[in-house]
Amino acid sequence: MNAMTMIGTGRCDALVDALKAEFGGIWADRILEAEAIDFLWEARVRERYLGQDEALFFGDEEATEEMSRIVVLSCLDGCWNVGLCLVDGDGNAVELVWKRQFGSAADAEIAFHLAR
Repeated sequence: MNAMTMIGTGRCDALVDALKAEFGGIWADRILEAEAIDFLWEARVRERYLGQDEALFFGDEEATEEMSRIVVLSCLDGCWNVGLCLVDGDGNAVELVWKRQFGSAADAEIAFHLAR
């Protein structure tokens, strides 16, 4: 069984506009790329639970943590994105496994529903 949640957020677009105003377009794009997981997670419109995963921490082979695999649909800076995140028990996205960007909401919706 998959759970799907609708989430409405608009705060990330204001943050992106503020970044562009303060740092300019090129630096804002670099910041968005470097912090992709945080922006994608905060700008999510929908999320869907895909199951559990076990994360290994490099350097300590015995340290593992149970993570949820969550696919998210988000709209950020005028583009639709679909990505797979690993989320810890506190609901924080800790790793971005993959992300794809789409020009239309319809294409992003299809990718969101096909994600495994």
